[in-house]
Amino acid sequence: MPHTVLCVDDDRTLCQIIAKALAGEGYEVRTAHDGEEALSAFSAASPDLVLLDCLLPKRDGFGVLQQIRASGGNVPALFITGCSRTPEYLERAEALGAGAFLTKPVPLNVLLENVRKHLSAAPRVRKAAPQASAAAPKLTGSLEEMDFPMLLHQLHGLRASGALLVHSGKKRKGLQLRDGRAVAVKSNLVSECLGNLLVRMGRISDTDLSESRSRMEQGEGLQGEILVAMKVLTEEEIANALRVQAEEKLNEVFEWTQGTFEFKRGGRLKGASSLPLDESPANVITEGVRRRFPLARIDAYLRSHADQVVRAGEIPFYQFQDVDLGDTTQAMLESADREVPVSEVLGRDEPTRRMLYGLVAAGLVELKTASSAADAGSAADAAAAARARLAAAKPAQGSPKEAGIRKELAVMAERMRGGRNFFEVLGVSNNCQDDEVRDVYVDLAKRTHPDRFSGYSDAVKRLAEEIFGLVSQAHEHLADRKSREAYRMELAKGERDAEALEESRRAVEAERHFQQGEVALRNKLNQQAHEEFLQAVELYPEEGEYLAYLGWTRFLTGNGKSAARDEALRALKRAAKLAPDSDKPYLLLGQIFKSLGDPERAERMFLKAVQLKSDCVEALRELRLINLRREKQRGLVSKLLRR
Repeated sequence: MPHTVLCVDDDRTLCQIIAKALAGEGYEVRTAHDGEEALSAFSAASPDLVLLDCLLPKRDGFGVLQQIRASGGNVPALFITGCSRTPEYLERAEALGAGAFLTKPVPLNVLLENVRKHLSAAPRVRKAAPQASAAAPKLTGSLEEMDFPMLLHQLHGLRASGALLVHSGKKRKGLQLRDGRAVAVKSNLVSECLGNLLVRMGRISDTDLSESRSRMEQGEGLQGEILVAMKVLTEEEIANALRVQAEEKLNEVFEWTQGTFEFKRGGRLKGASSLPLDESPANVITEGVRRRFPLARIDAYLRSHADQVVRAGEIPFYQFQDVDLGDTTQAMLESADREVPVSEVLGRDEPTRRMLYGLVAAGLVELKTASSAADAGSAADAAAAARARLAAAKPAQGSPKEAGIRKELAVMAERMRGGRNFFEVLGVSNNCQDDEVRDVYVDLAKRTHPDRFSGYSDAVKRLAEEIFGLVSQAHEHLADRKSREAYRMELAKGERDAEALEESRRAVEAERHFQQGEVALRNKLNQQAHEEFLQAVELYPEEGEYLAYLGWTRFLTGNGKSAARDEALRALKRAAKLAPDSDKPYLLLGQIFKSLGDPERAERMFLKAVQLKSDCVEALRELRLINLRREKQRGLVSKLLRR
């Protein structure tokens, strides 16, 4: 029989999706949503592991675990909480024998790793551990029990990577997720194909559509390429249309109120349309709710929470998402400090009700019971943080330039990792005050939020995750006077995590060499660029983008030698495996095959680059040139035959 896990959290949606994820791994799962219900479920199920939120209604998580221990239960327990990892909380968790204290949102792989670890180390094992299936683990459910915006939000928090399949009647949609972000979408709806969309947009005529389809049937290429070859549209216009097409495919799912979903961890979609990487999950969710989500379902949700109030979200990962802040959104966030009753929002206009639901679904605000004297302080802190965030935030204008943000992150990382303690990480003095800590924290958290770097290399994203985590950890230790005093005592022990420090140092050093290599390559100093990329790969060998540029410069410096060419191709093919969602390895492979006089293989590589990144202008330009040469050759053959 499989292990039984008891998951306790007052966030029913989170509890539900964790339960589905664990069930997909072969565990038997029980759920509870308050402290008293948790104790009853524990007595009834005798679980092998307990996952506990700290702040539960009726009895908090510490009280639940204390009661379990008092009754003789030595079951492993893990805290998963949205509250700060204060020294007091950590001490209480350790005293109760908790195996870990994880801060929301917890990446799915981290959660599953902790569950496996603590079950295998349990002092008593009554049941066999679930056997790993040869097939990819699945997470399934229905849109009636978990609507699409909430599902996207939870998968974002779990940093889930894989394929999300959504079915409603005969309609089929697929989303490719990477680190919880939708990066590509696929649809079976004929109305959403590129040609039909362009006709509806008034960009092409029915005659153009018919001609392009005829050429597609003759095997002349993809519809977008054909329309460019017909000189009906430019590469840039096709790229923009592909972006609109992908967004339309995604947004249409927000309308579905019935259907099923299935998430395959590690799964991949073939032939999916790329989604813009500069759009944050919070923006995707709030815009989808604002434009397409059924109002009846929004009102039903708000009515079911009419006795609660709107409060600012307390989880940093959600609180500092990059989101377009319109006037309605700002007003909603600003009102969170006075705990507006949900019943009051129900009487407002449709845009306000939609925006509230979107903010809840994205985790920017929470619906909670009104603050008591005991938790009024934490509610005020959350509201103050929201106000500070609003003061620092501007409407999102897309991702910053790669070179500039890399340099900014590298400098920031070097300063923080060089710091001897959290005071130096935040750049505040040892005798700083609460307001100073909060203001610095809000600014740094906003600038380093991982979602800002979705379109960058894996090394940059890992570096951003590290910096954001360090900033959040520093804030937890320095947020108030009592915490700062406890941390000063901790500093005396001199505890440092040497492994994490070395990992971050290597990431910063590798990124520095990569940036220097890019500068050298732009200046046509190919040998110097190759040496810089080589050092970057030696420091971070699993970064696909580093390896791709190393292969490219090996080809450029090889003087046409076959050994250099083979090394370059091997490096680029390995880079494509390490970074399967990146267009760069295929673009560079296409350039090499083009140089080697192999236009067919070059075309395949350029097509693959466009499939991965619909606005890869370099690949689109190369494909257009290939099509133009092909048309010219056909014209020459026709002339010869007429003689």
